[in-house]
Amino acid sequence: MKRTTVAVALLVAVGVGLAASGFFAGAGDEAPPPTVEEPAPSGVDEASLIAVAGDYRLWPYTSRSTSAEGRTLAINVLFHADAATTRRAIEGQTETGWEETEEAEAAATADAERVEALVERDWADAHSSDRYSYVEGPDGGVWLGETFELHDGAYLGVRDHLRAYESPDGAYTAVQAHEEYYDWFRLRHTVPGIDDPSVRLEDEFIHGAVDAEVSREYRGIEGGWSDGWVSVVELAALATLSGALLRRRTRAAAVEFARRGRREAVRHADAAVLGAALAAVIVGVRVAGVALEAAYPGVGPKLIAAPLYLVIAVGIPALVVARAPESDPSAALLGVVVGLGAGFVIDFAALGVAVPPDLLVHRVALLAALGVVAMGRAAADRPVLAAGLAAWAVGLALPLADVI
Repeated sequence: MKRTTVAVALLVAVGVGLAASGFFAGAGDEAPPPTVEEPAPSGVDEASLIAVAGDYRLWPYTSRSTSAEGRTLAINVLFHADAATTRRAIEGQTETGWEETEEAEAAATADAERVEALVERDWADAHSSDRYSYVEGPDGGVWLGETFELHDGAYLGVRDHLRAYESPDGAYTAVQAHEEYYDWFRLRHTVPGIDDPSVRLEDEFIHGAVDAEVSREYRGIEGGWSDGWVSVVELAALATLSGALLRRRTRAAAVEFARRGRREAVRHADAAVLGAALAAVIVGVRVAGVALEAAYPGVGPKLIAAPLYLVIAVGIPALVVARAPESDPSAALLGVVVGLGAGFVIDFAALGVAVPPDLLVHRVALLAALGVVAMGRAAADRPVLAAGLAAWAVGLALPLADVI
């Protein structure tokens, strides 16, 4: 097949991929597409309010604005305690040692693997976009800002993020817990779901909080990625709380993809080196971002992300342009697609998150665009090279414009 035909086919794939990723858009945002048709609300529906404790009923969602029209994610954890007590309970998990009682020892014997997997969490203050919730009491409705925010993980990696809202009478604290990871092509966080982080938070008190009762209540919450259930935590004596969390993030996929391409490495060493370098750039940017964030906590994460994004946006095509002339065009295409694709997979596997469909399709489109760049450069075909670089630029621009 002629190189021009291959290039045209790949560019068509880029266009179809970017169009398809736009079709899937919204899967990783905080407000997923509604599952049922409903009119855009002009205010909070009285029927959507739920009773928790005290005098204030809760609208079980967060919103981008002080309006129900800005609804994002559903509240999924309720603490029957004021915000200060709730925060100390969550953060205090790391302040007390794990003291194994006879009952705990018996539980460990019965379920050793589960107990051994329990680890302490490292909760810290979080700063992010403002989200609001709504309560209604004897004197009418009130929009609430976050009472506090906490996160466990790295801003530029993957983390559990909590937003807490204390009722005006202090009878309860509503928490919205979600998992999010930093997507280098969107330059913002993507939310893969809210169920797992609420379960992880719930597990801390099930397995470590002697004086906390944990239950699940079905509240019929619709939308905001809710399945209708909320975790309810009754706090008693804070001093006896000890932290535990079952974390299972697998790295098996990273090992599997690291083995691929060995045969091609023997036949086409230059293309294999180029592919390995591209994978190293993607993974290295993630590692560098998380490491710099940890080393310089006083520096805003976005200030760290800016130069690292340039490594991806400019450095990756520059690396292909610099190294592809030493490769056969077909081998360069294969090396780029396999190498960069492996980098994407390793990055997502290391984060341990579910990747929204629109972002998967978008990454495939980027692979096709960079493959055209590699093939055009290796064949010294300037029109093909220019077309590939243009497709790469479009692929970068769409997520920044919030199209994807």
